[in-house]
Amino acid sequence: MANSPRSVLASAIGWLIVAVIVFWLLGLVAGWIGFVVRSIGWLLLIGLLIAAYLAIKAPPDD
Repeated sequence: MANSPRSVLASAIGWLIVAVIVFWLLGLVAGWIGFVVRSIGWLLLIGLLIAAYLAIKAPPDD
């Protein structure tokens, strides 16, 4: 009775739901990692630009 078509279909739908949730969660994690990497990149770029600006703006040492 456990292998009736209805039971197999219910099991397949259950696994499909699990697969969709796992795919969604992996997308969230990948998106979060991408956001963190992009944020670090922007902060580094801004820091380097500020450092370059201050180096150029500073009066020459005699």
